[in-house]
Amino acid sequence: MQELLRRQWTELRAWLDRGDVRRHGSSPSILPGWTVRDLVVHLGVGLVMLDEVPAAPPGTAPLSVGDYVAGYRPAAPVIAAATSSVAATMSDELEGVDRLAARAWTATSRIAPPVVLGRRGPLTWDDFLLTRLIELVVHGDDLHRSVADPGPSPVLAQAASSVAAALAEAYAVRATTSADVSDPDRPLHWIRLATGRLPSSDPLLPLL
Repeated sequence: MQELLRRQWTELRAWLDRGDVRRHGSSPSILPGWTVRDLVVHLGVGLVMLDEVPAAPPGTAPLSVGDYVAGYRPAAPVIAAATSSVAATMSDELEGVDRLAARAWTATSRIAPPVVLGRRGPLTWDDFLLTRLIELVVHGDDLHRSVADPGPSPVLAQAASSVAAALAEAYAVRATTSADVSDPDRPLHWIRLATGRLPSSDPLLPLL
């Protein structure tokens, strides 16, 4: 997971330059109330948590990924405020995000605790890495659609498949039935449904 997370960031960061995302910074993104610049800064905020997350006390029972990400929606105002606070310290969002990402990769080179205390509860370290991949995939797709880039998505196929599978598993636990993610060519479609980017008549969606 750690290697995939790093590869996804490398691809997404290169796309931020290719797509001249700075030029779109003040434009509204597809997420209500968020600009393109806000989303870019949020990428760094999500990654730097790898350097900030503390070890959980011995014996702490971790949450599932599904239960963890379910805490995102009620915490949305806090998440937005934290992103705005970090953005206010940056004169250039891409240089600022690079500094945050560098801290994240330094943290992943250290021996990780088995369970960490994320902001929405305890998680195994591997599952916390997965939540960071979810952030990159979901918001990478948000940014790609926000700037209406006709080129290839910055989301790697393997990363999209991993995130789609994780969200499908979370849905299966909640619904006691499997989600229909049978089309391997459309994992981003399921991810958009699961995260509320596309409307659904399913009362169990969105998951976060």
